[in-house]
Amino acid sequence: MANVQVTVYTDPGCPFGFNAQRQDLQLLWHYGHAIDVNRRMIVLLEKTVTYEERGLPKSVIADAMARLLDDYGMPMLATPAPRMAATIDGCRAYLGAALNDPDRASGLLRALRTQVFSHGNPLDEQQTVHNAAREVGIESATIDAWLADDDVAAALAADMAAARAPVPQALALGHRLSGPAGSQRYSTASAIYERDGQAVAAAGFQPFAVHEVAMANVAPDVERRPSPDSVDEVLTWAPYPLATAEIAAIRDVPIDKARTELEESGASFSRAAGDGYWAAAA
Repeated sequence: MANVQVTVYTDPGCPFGFNAQRQDLQLLWHYGHAIDVNRRMIVLLEKTVTYEERGLPKSVIADAMARLLDDYGMPMLATPAPRMAATIDGCRAYLGAALNDPDRASGLLRALRTQVFSHGNPLDEQQTVHNAAREVGIESATIDAWLADDDVAAALAADMAAARAPVPQALALGHRLSGPAGSQRYSTASAIYERDGQAVAAAGFQPFAVHEVAMANVAPDVERRPSPDSVDEVLTWAPYPLATAEIAAIRDVPIDKARTELEESGASFSRAAGDGYWAAAA
């Protein structure tokens, strides 16, 4: 049978996208053998603006970030950035990698997110994009060439248009989308599952159980890989260093238990934003 095609709408500058990496990794662990994932860039902001210009008090943003920290435990700084940074160059950089160096694309997207949310570097600054690229072995000159490439610009325009044309199944859950009625777009982490002419929409930021239901509906024949028995299994499989909360989600154990297992395993730990990222011991 053909693989399930999973289209995920996201943006490297969205805190919900950063936290949805837990669900992304769970999906890849349990169903990676039977899915093809296509990440499409929303572009939340084409130009940098102040919170006041968007009519969003900083206190509202701070409260939302605090809730995400409490709910998901990812290594995310709790203080809002001084401005709402444009995300368009981060989106361009990812698509440049997806088109020209696909083996590094997911790692670059990850690095862009950690630069922003774990280290507090604004996505609208060239150095942030260069830092992320360096983490995955991409030269700054290469990134700059992608940012100016016509093919990348065309891919970005296509992604932005698709993000602003939700399928009927997603429109039926309009409260999970962004924007006013009649001009709604996918909110970050929305996913469409498709196989053999059948489609299921997981609109908006959803718990992993919703994605499992989507998989069961479009591909009931696909076997769900069981949760790993140890953190060592997770770290050996992981495509890049993982947060404690991500490892706990994949293991299906509480965060404190995962942290204890990781400390006992001898895994390498890099501190960031009140927690940090783990990698297999060298």
